[in-house]
Amino acid sequence: MRALELDFRREGRQARWAGIALLAAGLAGTAAVFTQYDRLAEEFAQAQASVRQSGAAARRQTAAVRPAGDLQKVALEMKRASEVAFALKLPWNDLFASVEAANTPNVALLSIESDTGKRQVKITAEAKDPESMLDYLRFLGAQPKLANVYLQSHQVQQQDPQRPVRFVLGADWVSGQ
Repeated sequence: MRALELDFRREGRQARWAGIALLAAGLAGTAAVFTQYDRLAEEFAQAQASVRQSGAAARRQTAAVRPAGDLQKVALEMKRASEVAFALKLPWNDLFASVEAANTPNVALLSIESDTGKRQVKITAEAKDPESMLDYLRFLGAQPKLANVYLQSHQVQQQDPQRPVRFVLGADWVSGQ
């Protein structure tokens, strides 16, 4: 086996110039980064000053006296918000569960409309025949979350060859609140 010779002190001019060129490029890049950092720090300081000025102007504006029209508008918005909050607090799941419990194959539920202020619901459905419609009416009348269930209107669909009965039921909604 032949001995390995390593020369750690190699003298080459090309390698030294390449190192100097790489050092110069690194210094130039560092200078560019610091310049950009200074520019961004200045923009950030200006943006912070602008935000402080806007905040102070907004506080001065809210402290100013508002016209009476704004108070009426705010009162109207508050009333509407309380109505929406009331409607959201109602136990909708109980109402839907009561209506869906009537698992009758001869009746198709078309729509449910509610008047939360009066606690009334209007149910539109279609039945295969008048007997199915009356069975559905009796079933909903027996539900604990619905009271005073009554038939508002019904009509035989003459244009359909099977002649289904489209009907509208009204009921009071017992929410337990």
